[in-house]
Amino acid sequence: MQVRHLPHASPTALAATATELGTGPGEMLAILVAEQDKPNLDEVVAALNETGVRYFGALFPGLILGNDSIETGAIVVRMRSAGEPLLVRGLDRTDFAVPEMAGIAGSAPGTHTAVVLVDGLTANVSRLLSELFGRLGNCVHYIGGGAGSLSLKQEPCVFSRDGAFQDAAVIGFIPRGSTLGVRHGWSQFHGPVVATRAAGNVIYELNWQNAFDVYRDALQQFVDEPITKHNIFQITKSFPFGIFKEGQEDVVRDPVAVDDDGGLICVGEVPENAVLNVLNGDSDSLIAAATLAARDCAPATGTVLHGAMIVDCVSRTIFLAERFAEELDAVQESLRKLDSQIPLWGMLSLGEISSHGEGYVEFFNKTIVTAVFHD
Repeated sequence: MQVRHLPHASPTALAATATELGTGPGEMLAILVAEQDKPNLDEVVAALNETGVRYFGALFPGLILGNDSIETGAIVVRMRSAGEPLLVRGLDRTDFAVPEMAGIAGSAPGTHTAVVLVDGLTANVSRLLSELFGRLGNCVHYIGGGAGSLSLKQEPCVFSRDGAFQDAAVIGFIPRGSTLGVRHGWSQFHGPVVATRAAGNVIYELNWQNAFDVYRDALQQFVDEPITKHNIFQITKSFPFGIFKEGQEDVVRDPVAVDDDGGLICVGEVPENAVLNVLNGDSDSLIAAATLAARDCAPATGTVLHGAMIVDCVSRTIFLAERFAEELDAVQESLRKLDSQIPLWGMLSLGEISSHGEGYVEFFNKTIVTAVFHD
């Protein structure tokens, strides 16, 4: 993998870098753009299409290069490709269509890796991942993240040759294996409660009562300021939900807003009747978890390594504040022990994607995912 960082992500600069890197047969570019330096994505697509390169990309709250978090510019990565990147539109509806993936389905287990860039504020991310897994199973490992703005205002944020879209995903398939690490460092604090009424990414009732009222009443004694619908994002950075998973870490769900009826709007779906716990953590536990995630993705000794990708939830930067640099330092230190020259790149995301355990793919919140690509 060849990685370039652009200080400014103008359409002209991105097209020039794409031309310089080029894409030969069996190659593509992954293009990650930082929100703060956001160009017009339609103009980016037009400029990139003129170069003739194969590419896919998305806009994120921030980027990661080595042990640095980057708020401006773009990262462009040339990588091997198993075909044209896949575009899936209409994720705001349950009847969205996933194109055929005949060239990948049926491959030997673990021979491909899918890099999934999806609108992090759309409603059916987990349904998309379930559809992909149903088609491809464990012949593909998965890593990726939710794109979009930290303002939580939904807008076009993923792009390919076909244009820039919201409620969509772009997926690049790499004909290489990968090893993955998935950790979050949060622990159960209160509960359990049951999501007795939920649809998509909104929890309407917990234990048959208004979801916001239950959440507020459970946590108010532990918070100095009154919990209201207007400051919910500041509260949930320390007290997210965890969907109970037998024998595994809870899958974190981040409530980021409250609707007019007191429903908790989350990043990612919450199944109706899911068993939930309120979670809590501290800086030390989160940084320790990130270190473990990096160690977990170490491949077999003697394997040829081609790059490492880091997907770190942007809310972890808010929670850790000045200590977030320690998290990236710890991850880089662990990954560079595998190969001192391995390219490290990634993004700060609105939700994280990875296969884990027996290979099933999940959409996480407040989590760090690491991947090492190898032969």
